[in-house]
Amino acid sequence: MRIVATIDFSASLSDIHKQLIDVKKDSFDPNERIVIKQNCEDQYPYVDAPGTKLIEIQKLTQKVDITNCFILIETTNPDIESEIQDVAQYYAPGDDTQFNFKIIPGKYNKKVKKYKNTACEKMWNHLYIGTEYDVNPCCLADHRFPLGHVNESSINDIIISDRSDGIRSYMLDGFRTRACATCYEKGDQNLPSPRQEFEPDQSTPVMITSLDIRLSNVCNFKCRMCSEYFSSAIQRETVEIYGKDAVLGSEQNTLIAKTKNEKLTAFSKIKPFLAEQVDSIYFAGGEPLIMHEHYQIIQHLIDNKFTTVRLSYNTNLSKLQYKNFNVLDIWQNFSNVTVGASIDGSGNVAEYLRHGTKWHDILKNLHAIKTHAPHVELRITSVVGFLNIENLIQLQHQWINSGYFCPSQFSLDILKGDLLNPAVPPAHHKKRLCKQVKNHIEFLGDNTLADQWKSVLEYINKNDFTHFLDNFSQRMKTLDKHRSESFIETFPEFADLMQ
Repeated sequence: MRIVATIDFSASLSDIHKQLIDVKKDSFDPNERIVIKQNCEDQYPYVDAPGTKLIEIQKLTQKVDITNCFILIETTNPDIESEIQDVAQYYAPGDDTQFNFKIIPGKYNKKVKKYKNTACEKMWNHLYIGTEYDVNPCCLADHRFPLGHVNESSINDIIISDRSDGIRSYMLDGFRTRACATCYEKGDQNLPSPRQEFEPDQSTPVMITSLDIRLSNVCNFKCRMCSEYFSSAIQRETVEIYGKDAVLGSEQNTLIAKTKNEKLTAFSKIKPFLAEQVDSIYFAGGEPLIMHEHYQIIQHLIDNKFTTVRLSYNTNLSKLQYKNFNVLDIWQNFSNVTVGASIDGSGNVAEYLRHGTKWHDILKNLHAIKTHAPHVELRITSVVGFLNIENLIQLQHQWINSGYFCPSQFSLDILKGDLLNPAVPPAHHKKRLCKQVKNHIEFLGDNTLADQWKSVLEYINKNDFTHFLDNFSQRMKTLDKHRSESFIETFPEFADLMQ
């Protein structure tokens, strides 16, 4: 073996990144290795995950484009083999090899962090089924680590499986599980999350009272911040651009559409849970209002007089009619309906970010709900990335000043871990955006929406993802070409990012 370079595991990620760039070659000889000396213990915030530094080093080697087999981890960690296998499986898409390792003499004090309370009630009362028929703790859970799959097991067997029981046991003991990392991270940053904190014990029963059913990724939009997992339109586009064997990031979801029989089988397994003990059902997608499975479920509820159930939606609000169904008529059967319209901006900004949007149709459908289904609680749910901050602020100003919506009817979520997230742009753009957010917070006064904008401001100021810019510009150019759109015409204020 010939050592090309030696890198200290304890070095900062930015330093490790620079060193990997420095030693990268177009091709390595088979006997060459980059040795990473692990001279300190890794951090383990999740009981069922490898060390966080090892995961980040794996991501860096992928980013620099160095094949795993040319990396050698030298460590005292006796569990390094299983950790390396894990990072290769879940954090190295497209690389079929693994890091090499050498265990050297010495002590390794592995400490998995414990917390006061890590439990989420959804592990005891909630059923989420995703578009790949995967069962997860909730919609924000990491799809790479499902509890099971509906097409492989019965739902009851999944709910009480060793995997599910193991996560509940971790939570009872105060450990965090990586499937639920997003909610824990949001909590650490004082951001809202779907987590329902409570204090169970060994006798707390598992009883499903809320459902989140997404049996299809059928969608008529191709949102810039979305993925193939949630949109059949993006799924088709990915095949058109990259081919049917494309590697699709961390989720690794399929590009093959579900068959009719697969959908019927999945629905038959869900039907027993559409029962009286269920008090709430959440529909998202895909786009639920053009999804056949949504209307199957609704018709079943009406036929069995389960109409007191609370219905909640996340919808792009492009369609209120599907075949012979008019959703405004259907909602008349239910006394408790909440509709969250996914609106991140207005006009050409909305139409660019959520390709498929026709802004005049969105306005027409908002008016139709207010007029013909006034009992429906209508909300505007927005995802905040750096491209839509200015436009979304203008839209909120307009609707609040006119009385069309009040601040309590808006909610925000920060677009994290994405090329459009609010901490991507360089300092001069951040400065301008932060000033506008501060002015908007003053306009809003003391309310929950202002607090959410304060979280956006804090996120921008605390994070730096400018290293995403190269990938961002390339992604925008690729989609612009395929969709016959123009980033610069839509966002002239960000034209310098495309240079």
